[in-house]
Amino acid sequence: SRLRFPPRPCCPWCQSFDAEWAVMSGRGTIWSFARPHPPLIPVFAELAPYPVVVVELDEDPTIRLVGNVVRSEQGAINEVPIEELAIGKAVRAVFHPADHDVSLIRWVID
Repeated sequence: SRLRFPPRPCCPWCQSFDAEWAVMSGRGTIWSFARPHPPLIPVFAELAPYPVVVVELDEDPTIRLVGNVVRSEQGAINEVPIEELAIGKAVRAVFHPADHDVSLIRWVID
C-alpha cells in the first residue's frame, strides 16, 4: 500500500502487481533547486535563466517531482527569481498545457 512513482507494473518494495491510482493534494516542499546554464533543452533557450526545482510531495516525501516555479498556471518559467526559492519552501502543483494531449507540472509558491 505504499505510494510509488513513476508508475510501473511491480511494486519495488513488496513486488506485488496490484496497484491503484490515488488522488494527491498537489502540495509539497522544495527539496532542491538549480538554475541550468546553458539550457539543456533548445526550445527553452530564450527563457534562460530559469529555476528548476525538485519537490517532495506532502503525501510521501520519498516521491519527488521536477518542474519549474511560476507565479500562476500560465506564468513563464523564468518569472520567479532563484533568490525567492529556498529548500523547504511550500509549493503547490499547477498544470500547463504543452500540447493538445500533454500537460507539464509546474509549481507555485504557497
